[in-house]
Amino acid sequence: MLLILFLHQSLIKCPIIFDGRIPQNLTLSSFDTVTTSPYNVQYVKGENQTWSQILLLPNTTSLSRLDNPTLHKSFEVTINDASLFRSGQGLQLGFRRAGLLFKDDINAAGADAADKGVVTFHWSVKQDLAKPLNLSHEYMNVWHEKADYSGNQFSFVGGVVLQVDGGDGVDTPKERETWKVQDAKNSVVFRTPIKFDSWQNFGVQLDYVNSTMQVFYSADNAPLKAVTQLLRNDNSGGGQLQLGIAKKPTETETVVWDGYQESMPNGEGQVYGGVFVENSSNGCISL
Repeated sequence: MLLILFLHQSLIKCPIIFDGRIPQNLTLSSFDTVTTSPYNVQYVKGENQTWSQILLLPNTTSLSRLDNPTLHKSFEVTINDASLFRSGQGLQLGFRRAGLLFKDDINAAGADAADKGVVTFHWSVKQDLAKPLNLSHEYMNVWHEKADYSGNQFSFVGGVVLQVDGGDGVDTPKERETWKVQDAKNSVVFRTPIKFDSWQNFGVQLDYVNSTMQVFYSADNAPLKAVTQLLRNDNSGGGQLQLGIAKKPTETETVVWDGYQESMPNGEGQVYGGVFVENSSNGCISL
């Protein structure tokens, strides 16, 4: 056990800006209280829902390689027919949505502590076969949204990507069962098949000084490896990381306000682990 503990501690090599890993002693009710939740207790979730109603703490047989098995546990974000977010006076009827935001202080320009220098965003995903995603839809699972909501610096998506989001909208088995990382222009810069029986680990590094991004990936317990070169990317606009599920409609014109969503009596879920954001200045990155 000491060897395992040392291994998992040594994986995190850089200063952590935001830590979204879930302590072993946290309960579901902890996510509803400002003093105990690692995430914002208000946003972004269905109207009249609490995070303790949305999240699950699954008894997974393994953890993300970026979690410490003696300190952390995985968590699951779910959506159902009630996952309707109210924006102003209207419900976003196109989406089914539950997205976690880190607790942080946004400055007057709409930026947080992860919007400067060189930063790497880490997360791992695992599929819940009892609450599968309907991959005929497009899902945003992790994205860094600009402060003015005009777009994202990057997005991590699965399923059939809508034409309006840079995809071709063609529903094929290969397109459905593929994770994609998109840049600020919604161009896909990395693809990998969705694994339904193991963890998949991702890192996206944004360099705000040189306006670049780079993607890292591994499966199971393998170290992360760079899977793209340094790519030009518009990292301006401040904003925040959001993590969870935003299920987009099919047969839609506006995406946000209209479109088809089938009923989800049992809900859908996405399991997460190893969530943190680190300072990667001076070439530091945890692999």
